[in-house]
Amino acid sequence: MSVANQKTSSTSKGYRKELGFWTVVFLATGAILGPAVGFTPASVVALAGPSGILSWIIAFILMLTVAMAYVELGTMWPRAGGVAYYAARSSGPIVGVMNAWGALIGYALAVPSIVVGFVQYLSYWFPSLFQKGSLTAAGIVTSIVVLIVVAGINLMRIRYLGEINNVLTVLTIVGVLVMCIALFGHFHPQNFNHYHGFMSFGTNGLFLAISATIFGYGGFRQPIDYAEEVRDPGRTIPKAVAMTMIITLVVYFIESTAFVGAVNWSGMGLKTGDWSGISSLAYPFLSLAKGAGLPFIGMVAMLTTLVGAFKDGYIYFGGASRVGYSMGRYDGYLPSMFTRMTDNGIPVAAAVLTFVISCVYIILLPSFSSLFPLVVAALLLSYAPGPLSLAIFRVKNPDEPRPYRMPLQPVFGPIAFAVSSLMIYWAGWASVRVLIPSVFIGLLLLLFYVRRAKIAASDVRQSIWFIAYQLCIMLVSYLGSSNFGGKNIIPSPWDSILFVVMSIAFYYWGYASGMSYQGHAVFDDEPLSEVSLDA
Repeated sequence: MSVANQKTSSTSKGYRKELGFWTVVFLATGAILGPAVGFTPASVVALAGPSGILSWIIAFILMLTVAMAYVELGTMWPRAGGVAYYAARSSGPIVGVMNAWGALIGYALAVPSIVVGFVQYLSYWFPSLFQKGSLTAAGIVTSIVVLIVVAGINLMRIRYLGEINNVLTVLTIVGVLVMCIALFGHFHPQNFNHYHGFMSFGTNGLFLAISATIFGYGGFRQPIDYAEEVRDPGRTIPKAVAMTMIITLVVYFIESTAFVGAVNWSGMGLKTGDWSGISSLAYPFLSLAKGAGLPFIGMVAMLTTLVGAFKDGYIYFGGASRVGYSMGRYDGYLPSMFTRMTDNGIPVAAAVLTFVISCVYIILLPSFSSLFPLVVAALLLSYAPGPLSLAIFRVKNPDEPRPYRMPLQPVFGPIAFAVSSLMIYWAGWASVRVLIPSVFIGLLLLLFYVRRAKIAASDVRQSIWFIAYQLCIMLVSYLGSSNFGGKNIIPSPWDSILFVVMSIAFYYWGYASGMSYQGHAVFDDEPLSEVSLDA
């Protein structure tokens, strides 16, 4: 080991490589099959009628391009919280800090939103926890207690977190399958074509359903976020992401099909054929089960959603901690104290930061509906630069070992960028108008960066594309379809078509800027294998 590496090892304990294939699969699958298992299948049916089940297949195809890009990045340079690393390395500190800060916002706010959603669902049995659209004082206290448990799990060795998650993810999948098997026993085939037809809301309804289902696959990135803790990431991550995507498709497709087939209009208190009325149900699967005369299955659905929400909380807590660690160690956007690790290989300072942020937002925004849209938009904003970084690395780092290579990268790269960008737009104006200004606040973190490196005039020039990209997202979101909260000056589907064309133009502008970038913008000269701890 070199002197430099000895110094790094002595000042920073490393991650433990303790995650095997199935543990990684269940981390990603667990993140996807969270509280959404109790809502999203019903939501897509409310938007599109029976054709909503097809949206899972279409969204799978679209998100596969994004997943392939991140798999190559995560296996080429395995970095915990890698989303905060790749854009900085490819495009410089200004693009890097805005992307990293947006990711941290998304991950950090995902935790309180999930915890609040958990307690909100718990209020079905304990009404005093949630009243008049928000948590009560008792609900806030309960949320903080749940958060303490979530934080405690994250302070354990990653192996133990993985083992706990394996059990809870299997329970979630089993719960969904038990529920679906029972619902298939009360199947009404006429639901698929008798009430306004299979395409009940036409192509526009299917389009809106795709905008909902595509979010469901977002958790595929967990293997990349935990990459430094994965044994043999070059072989494990590609297989784990592929398996996760397939499991997600199968589970949600079956669940959505079972939902459509089991709808009993009078039993659910809905007007016959009123698919959109499903969106008004507070607990859609509970209402569905009661309508089918299956109260026990309704309880299975409720418990499955609770388990899904709880494990989502600690998975995203870990992701937020690792993004914070990466921003301190690799990027220099946070003070060096955020690189402190426990003997168990846990980024403890970043975990404390995540806990504090979560507590603050549970108190300030004590309802799932007020937190979740912003969370979704923030997480999605950090996806787009990945495919662009990959294109730049293909040219600038041609000889870097790549255990996995994204096929047809010149074709799929721009598509992946456009899909990632479109998801930001689909998150809606209400989220975008808060998120984009919040991302610009992240520029203040450059005050920490300049303590370690200078920002040149060229760094500013090569970030103009990203700043313009953010502002154009706001403009089109404001002017776009009322389906996504805009002024409808650009109606559907022309708003999304325009957004795709705009995104591809920014992809090539960003690529040209990245290719002309001559700096490094990250601080990770030591080989990770010298720093990370084995099991």
